[in-house]
Amino acid sequence: MKHSHIYKWLLLIFFLALLFFLPMLISEFSLSLVITMLIMSLFAIGFNILFGQAGLLSFGHAAYFGTGAYTSILVYQHFGLSLLPGILAGGICSVILGVLLGVFIVRLGGMPFALLSLAFNMVIFSVAEKWRALTGGEDGIAMQRPDLFIPGFGSIDMFPTINFYYFVLIIVVLCIAYCWWFTKTPLGRLTLCIRENGERAGFIGFNTYATKLLVYLISAFFCGVAGALASSFQEFVSTSMIHLHQSGDILITTFVGGIGIFWGPIAGVCFLTYLNDTLSSFTEHWVLIQGAIFIALVMYVPDGISGLTMRMKARLFDRFK
Repeated sequence: MKHSHIYKWLLLIFFLALLFFLPMLISEFSLSLVITMLIMSLFAIGFNILFGQAGLLSFGHAAYFGTGAYTSILVYQHFGLSLLPGILAGGICSVILGVLLGVFIVRLGGMPFALLSLAFNMVIFSVAEKWRALTGGEDGIAMQRPDLFIPGFGSIDMFPTINFYYFVLIIVVLCIAYCWWFTKTPLGRLTLCIRENGERAGFIGFNTYATKLLVYLISAFFCGVAGALASSFQEFVSTSMIHLHQSGDILITTFVGGIGIFWGPIAGVCFLTYLNDTLSSFTEHWVLIQGAIFIALVMYVPDGISGLTMRMKARLFDRFK
């Protein structure tokens, strides 16, 4: 095994160990912030599977995040399901929505795809606002977080923050590990070819439409799971989870982290979540500062935080050669 691979595996083991022991090192408020980072990291990775991997820029991925969020709360409320089936239901319903929308828009690609995704997001947001009997409209729906039922072990109370943290950690790590594995498969590599030159991939004989639709559905599933985790954590869901600003936030986060490296969106989520929390404690104009930082990063660090980190690491290693 190459030294670079050993270094990467050791780094991964270190971060996983750190995440495991984190509840013993920080306060409960900080642990809640880390849970938010984990959930939004899954949302960002799910979005980047579509954007960074397949080259399809969506302005409406909050539709899947919000669908997962609403679905989990509704199945908890009306069917009395435990935590894990509710999370899976959120991902599955997002896939169903992805099929209904994706069959139309993935044929287009480019700007038409981006604009239609935005339009569909607006339609779904309007439906959620008007269908108050189901969604609660702007008032939303509150629900107590259900227990986690494990056959053979019984129920685990998910109200304590530390219990829910470990649940989220396991789900997010497994989902992100699958997304990473997918990028290494022949199908994942094919999506890169389609991103670079879809017409040439089609001429060779690949079914570019089916490939893009499959990636679109995978992305919808993980964004739905992230939304289900978010609403379960907050014990509340409202139309703000489907609002266009949610789509804009994840787009900005992904750009800040860097779309060219797999873990880039995770870096963007951690950076902006911590930055926003810190700035909001000092000034009410923190959004302006965040905007200025985003503009500076786009102008001077177009490959994001992850790209900057990789360049700095390469220069550091070159010095010691």
